[in-house]
Amino acid sequence: EFIDWTSGNDDIDKFIQDTQLSAHDDDVRGVLEWIPYDGFYDIRYISKDEFGEVYRTNWINGYISNFRSWNYVNQNWERNNPNMFVNLKSLNTPNDLTFEFANKIRVEHEFYGITQDPEKKKYMIVLNNKCKKCNKICNVVHFQQEFIDWTSGNDNIDKFIQNTQLSAHYDVNKALEWIPYDRLHNIECITKDKFGKVYGANWIDGKIKINSKYVTEYKNYSYWNLNQNWIRTNIDMFVNLKSLNSPNDLTFELANKIKIEYKFYGMTQDPDTKNYMMVLNNK
Repeated sequence: EFIDWTSGNDDIDKFIQDTQLSAHDDDVRGVLEWIPYDGFYDIRYISKDEFGEVYRTNWINGYISNFRSWNYVNQNWERNNPNMFVNLKSLNTPNDLTFEFANKIRVEHEFYGITQDPEKKKYMIVLNNKCKKCNKICNVVHFQQEFIDWTSGNDNIDKFIQNTQLSAHYDVNKALEWIPYDRLHNIECITKDKFGKVYGANWIDGKIKINSKYVTEYKNYSYWNLNQNWIRTNIDMFVNLKSLNSPNDLTFELANKIKIEYKFYGMTQDPDTKNYMMVLNNK
Protein backbone atom coordinates (compact mmCIF):
# COMPACT_ATOMS: atom_id res chain seq x y z
CA GLU A 1 0.00 0.00 0.00
CA PHE A 2 3.00 2.36 0.15
CA ILE A 3 2.27 3.55 -3.39
CA ASP A 4 -1.34 4.39 -2.44
CA TRP A 5 -0.58 7.22 -0.04
CA THR A 6 1.84 9.95 0.95
CA SER A 7 1.77 12.58 3.66
CA GLY A 8 3.71 14.97 1.44
CA ASN A 9 6.61 14.84 3.90
CA ASP A 10 9.41 12.29 3.49
CA ASP A 11 10.18 12.10 7.23
CA ILE A 12 6.55 11.41 8.15
CA ASP A 13 6.18 8.87 5.34
CA LYS A 14 9.28 7.02 6.55
CA PHE A 15 8.16 7.13 10.18
CA ILE A 16 4.75 5.63 9.36
CA GLN A 17 6.28 3.03 7.04
CA ASP A 18 8.79 1.96 9.70
CA THR A 19 5.95 1.21 12.14
CA GLN A 20 4.21 -0.82 9.45
CA LEU A 21 7.36 -2.75 8.52
CA SER A 22 7.72 -3.89 12.13
CA ALA A 23 4.23 -5.45 12.24
CA HIS A 24 4.93 -9.18 11.84
CA ASP A 25 2.91 -12.30 12.77
CA ASP A 26 -0.55 -10.84 12.06
CA ASP A 27 -0.24 -8.38 14.96
CA VAL A 28 -0.80 -4.80 13.82
CA ARG A 29 -0.78 -3.20 17.26
CA GLY A 30 1.65 -0.30 17.16
CA VAL A 31 1.14 0.31 13.44
CA LEU A 32 0.41 3.88 12.40
CA GLU A 33 -1.48 4.94 9.27
CA TRP A 34 -1.62 7.95 7.04
CA ILE A 35 -5.27 9.00 7.43
CA PRO A 36 -6.64 11.42 4.81
CA TYR A 37 -8.28 14.47 6.37
CA ASP A 38 -11.48 13.83 4.41
CA GLY A 39 -11.77 10.58 6.39
CA PHE A 40 -12.99 12.69 9.34
CA TYR A 41 -16.20 14.63 9.89
CA ASP A 42 -17.71 16.91 12.55
CA ILE A 43 -14.31 18.31 13.54
CA ARG A 44 -14.71 20.43 16.67
CA TYR A 45 -12.13 22.41 18.64
CA ILE A 46 -12.01 21.36 22.31
CA SER A 47 -8.84 22.74 23.92
CA LYS A 48 -5.17 23.61 23.67
CA ASP A 49 -2.29 21.65 25.20
CA GLU A 50 1.49 21.37 24.97
CA PHE A 51 1.22 20.20 21.36
CA GLY A 52 -1.14 22.95 20.24
CA GLU A 53 -4.82 22.88 19.34
CA VAL A 54 -6.84 19.74 20.12
CA TYR A 55 -9.96 18.73 18.20
CA ARG A 56 -12.57 16.01 18.56
CA THR A 57 -13.84 14.35 15.42
CA ASN A 58 -15.42 11.19 14.00
CA TRP A 59 -13.18 8.83 12.02
CA ILE A 60 -15.29 7.28 9.27
CA ASN A 61 -13.32 4.04 8.78
CA GLY A 62 -12.21 3.28 12.33
CA TYR A 63 -9.00 1.52 13.29
CA ILE A 64 -7.47 -1.68 11.88
CA SER A 65 -8.42 -4.83 13.81
CA ASN A 66 -5.48 -5.96 15.93
CA PHE A 67 -5.08 -9.58 14.80
CA ARG A 68 -5.42 -11.41 11.46
CA SER A 69 -6.98 -8.29 10.03
CA TRP A 70 -6.14 -8.54 6.32
CA ASN A 71 -9.18 -9.44 4.22
CA TYR A 72 -7.77 -11.57 1.39
CA VAL A 73 -11.01 -11.40 -0.57
CA ASN A 74 -11.31 -7.61 -0.59
CA GLN A 75 -7.54 -7.02 -0.34
CA ASN A 76 -8.03 -4.56 2.46
CA TRP A 77 -7.89 -4.26 6.24
CA GLU A 78 -10.68 -5.38 8.52
CA ARG A 79 -11.61 -2.45 10.76
CA ASN A 80 -13.31 -1.78 14.08
CA ASN A 81 -15.51 1.06 15.32
CA PRO A 82 -16.52 2.95 12.17
CA ASN A 83 -17.38 6.60 12.93
CA MET A 84 -15.51 6.38 16.25
CA PHE A 85 -14.56 9.49 18.19
CA VAL A 86 -10.87 10.41 18.04
CA ASN A 87 -8.80 13.43 18.98
CA LEU A 88 -6.57 15.36 16.59
CA LYS A 89 -3.54 17.06 18.16
CA SER A 90 -1.35 19.45 16.22
CA LEU A 91 2.35 18.76 15.73
CA ASN A 92 4.51 21.86 16.08
CA THR A 93 6.80 20.48 13.37
CA PRO A 94 7.14 17.13 11.54
CA ASN A 95 10.55 16.80 13.19
CA ASP A 96 8.75 16.29 16.53
CA LEU A 97 7.65 12.87 15.29
CA THR A 98 10.18 10.41 16.72
CA PHE A 99 9.89 6.92 18.19
CA GLU A 100 10.61 8.42 21.63
CA PHE A 101 7.75 10.86 21.12
CA ALA A 102 5.42 8.08 19.87
CA ASN A 103 6.22 5.87 22.88
CA LYS A 104 5.52 8.79 25.21
CA ILE A 105 2.17 9.37 23.49
CA ARG A 106 1.24 5.70 23.85
CA VAL A 107 1.56 5.79 27.64
CA GLU A 108 -1.74 7.66 27.89
CA HIS A 109 -3.24 7.31 24.41
CA GLU A 110 -4.16 4.90 21.67
CA PHE A 111 -2.12 6.27 18.74
CA TYR A 112 -3.66 5.51 15.32
CA GLY A 113 -1.83 7.65 12.79
CA ILE A 114 -1.16 11.03 11.23
CA THR A 115 -3.25 13.41 9.13
CA GLN A 116 -2.93 16.95 7.77
CA ASP A 117 -5.31 19.89 7.75
CA PRO A 118 -5.28 20.85 4.03
CA GLU A 119 -6.04 24.52 4.76
CA LYS A 120 -3.62 25.19 7.61
CA LYS A 121 -1.08 22.62 6.32
CA LYS A 122 -0.62 21.46 9.91
CA TYR A 123 0.19 17.83 10.59
CA MET A 124 -1.87 16.27 13.37
CA ILE A 125 -1.62 13.05 15.33
CA VAL A 126 -4.78 10.93 15.50
CA LEU A 127 -5.36 9.34 18.89
CA ASN A 128 -7.68 8.50 21.71
CA ASN A 129 -7.26 8.92 25.44
CA LYS A 130 -6.63 5.82 27.51
CA CYS A 131 -7.88 5.65 31.08
CA LYS A 132 -4.88 5.79 33.43
CA LYS A 133 -6.55 3.36 35.81
CA CYS A 134 -7.77 0.81 33.26
CA ASN A 135 -5.00 1.35 30.68
CA LYS A 136 -7.62 1.17 27.93
CA ILE A 137 -10.61 3.02 26.52
CA CYS A 138 -13.26 2.54 29.20
CA ASN A 139 -16.54 4.21 30.21
CA VAL A 140 -14.63 7.19 31.59
CA VAL A 141 -13.12 7.98 28.17
CA HIS A 142 -16.53 7.80 26.49
CA PHE A 143 -17.97 10.21 29.06
CA GLN A 144 -15.00 12.57 28.61
CA GLN A 145 -15.57 12.62 24.86
CA GLU A 146 -19.09 13.94 25.51
CA PHE A 147 -18.08 16.78 27.85
CA ILE A 148 -18.13 19.26 24.96
CA ASP A 149 -21.67 18.23 23.99
CA TRP A 150 -23.48 19.49 27.07
CA THR A 151 -23.48 22.01 29.91
CA SER A 152 -25.92 22.70 32.71
CA GLY A 153 -25.03 26.38 32.60
CA ASN A 154 -23.62 26.10 36.13
CA ASP A 155 -19.94 25.26 36.70
CA ASN A 156 -20.57 23.53 40.05
CA ILE A 157 -23.21 21.22 38.59
CA ASP A 158 -21.09 20.50 35.49
CA LYS A 159 -18.12 19.59 37.67
CA PHE A 160 -20.25 17.44 39.98
CA ILE A 161 -21.74 15.44 37.11
CA GLN A 162 -18.37 15.07 35.40
CA ASN A 163 -16.76 13.81 38.61
CA THR A 164 -19.36 11.05 38.90
CA GLN A 165 -18.68 10.09 35.28
CA LEU A 166 -14.92 10.09 35.81
CA SER A 167 -15.33 7.48 38.55
CA ALA A 168 -17.51 5.13 36.46
CA HIS A 169 -14.72 2.92 35.14
CA TYR A 170 -16.58 -0.38 35.39
CA ASP A 171 -20.13 0.56 36.27
CA VAL A 172 -22.04 3.36 34.56
CA ASN A 173 -24.64 3.16 37.34
CA LYS A 174 -22.24 5.38 39.30
CA ALA A 175 -22.50 8.13 36.71
CA LEU A 176 -25.00 10.97 36.61
CA GLU A 177 -26.02 12.66 33.37
CA TRP A 178 -27.10 16.10 32.29
CA ILE A 179 -30.61 15.47 30.94
CA PRO A 180 -32.01 18.25 28.73
CA TYR A 181 -35.46 19.34 29.86
CA ASP A 182 -36.87 18.81 26.37
CA ARG A 183 -36.10 15.08 26.75
CA LEU A 184 -38.78 14.96 29.46
CA HIS A 185 -42.52 15.16 28.82
CA ASN A 186 -45.88 14.72 30.59
CA ILE A 187 -44.44 16.79 33.45
CA GLU A 188 -46.94 17.20 36.31
CA CYS A 189 -46.56 18.29 39.94
CA ILE A 190 -47.45 15.36 42.19
CA THR A 191 -46.39 16.45 45.70
CA LYS A 192 -44.07 18.64 47.75
CA ASP A 193 -41.22 17.62 50.08
CA LYS A 194 -38.25 19.21 51.90
CA PHE A 195 -36.52 19.89 48.56
CA GLY A 196 -39.55 21.65 47.10
CA LYS A 197 -42.06 20.55 44.49
CA VAL A 198 -41.87 17.00 43.14
CA TYR A 199 -42.94 16.29 39.58
CA GLY A 200 -43.66 13.13 37.65
CA ALA A 201 -42.40 12.93 34.07
CA ASN A 202 -41.51 10.56 31.27
CA TRP A 203 -37.86 10.44 30.20
CA ILE A 204 -37.84 9.95 26.43
CA ASP A 205 -34.36 8.41 26.12
CA GLY A 206 -34.31 6.25 29.22
CA LYS A 207 -31.25 5.29 31.27
CA ILE A 208 -27.92 3.95 30.01
CA LYS A 209 -28.06 0.18 29.67
CA ILE A 210 -25.81 -1.86 31.94
CA ASN A 211 -25.79 -5.53 32.80
CA SER A 212 -24.89 -5.23 36.47
CA LYS A 213 -24.63 -9.01 36.79
CA TYR A 214 -21.32 -8.86 34.90
CA VAL A 215 -19.82 -5.67 36.30
CA THR A 216 -16.64 -6.46 38.20
CA GLU A 217 -13.45 -4.63 39.04
CA TYR A 218 -11.76 -6.29 36.08
CA LYS A 219 -14.46 -6.37 33.42
CA ASN A 220 -16.09 -3.37 31.88
CA TYR A 221 -19.50 -4.03 30.33
CA SER A 222 -20.55 -0.67 28.99
CA TYR A 223 -23.03 -0.23 26.19
CA TRP A 224 -21.30 2.22 23.84
CA ASN A 225 -22.54 1.71 20.30
CA LEU A 226 -21.29 2.28 16.76
CA ASN A 227 -23.21 5.57 16.62
CA GLN A 228 -20.80 6.83 19.30
CA ASN A 229 -23.48 6.98 21.93
CA TRP A 230 -24.80 4.96 24.84
CA ILE A 231 -27.26 2.14 24.28
CA ARG A 232 -30.28 2.84 26.46
CA THR A 233 -33.07 0.92 28.09
CA ASN A 234 -36.51 1.74 29.54
CA ILE A 235 -37.36 4.20 26.78
CA ASP A 236 -39.96 6.79 27.90
CA MET A 237 -39.59 5.60 31.49
CA PHE A 238 -41.37 7.31 34.38
CA VAL A 239 -39.14 9.43 36.64
CA ASN A 240 -39.50 11.95 39.44
CA LEU A 241 -38.08 15.47 39.28
CA LYS A 242 -37.13 17.06 42.60
CA SER A 243 -36.13 20.71 42.83
CA LEU A 244 -32.85 21.84 44.35
CA ASN A 245 -33.05 24.94 46.52
CA SER A 246 -29.62 25.95 45.22
CA PRO A 247 -26.97 24.40 42.92
CA ASN A 248 -24.64 24.58 45.92
CA ASP A 249 -26.86 21.99 47.65
CA LEU A 250 -25.57 19.37 45.20
CA THR A 251 -22.80 17.60 47.11
CA PHE A 252 -21.56 14.02 47.25
CA GLU A 253 -23.07 13.79 50.74
CA LEU A 254 -26.49 14.74 49.37
CA ALA A 255 -26.08 12.38 46.39
CA ASN A 256 -25.16 9.46 48.65
CA LYS A 257 -28.13 10.23 50.89
CA ILE A 258 -30.44 10.37 47.86
CA LYS A 259 -29.12 7.04 46.56
CA ILE A 260 -30.19 5.26 49.76
CA GLU A 261 -33.84 5.60 48.76
CA TYR A 262 -33.72 6.45 45.06
CA LYS A 263 -32.16 5.60 41.73
CA PHE A 264 -30.41 8.87 40.88
CA TYR A 265 -30.02 9.36 37.12
CA GLY A 266 -28.95 12.95 36.68
CA MET A 267 -29.85 16.62 36.64
CA THR A 268 -32.04 18.86 34.51
CA GLN A 269 -33.26 22.46 34.56
CA ASP A 270 -36.70 23.96 34.03
CA PRO A 271 -36.03 26.64 31.36
CA ASP A 272 -38.92 28.79 32.62
CA THR A 273 -38.28 28.84 36.38
CA LYS A 274 -34.50 28.21 36.00
CA ASN A 275 -34.79 25.70 38.86
CA TYR A 276 -32.33 22.81 38.79
CA MET A 277 -33.94 19.44 39.43
CA MET A 278 -32.73 15.95 40.27
CA VAL A 279 -33.97 13.16 38.02
CA LEU A 280 -34.61 10.01 40.03
CA ASN A 281 -36.86 7.10 40.79
CA ASN A 282 -37.94 5.14 43.85
CA LYS A 283 -35.92 1.96 44.40
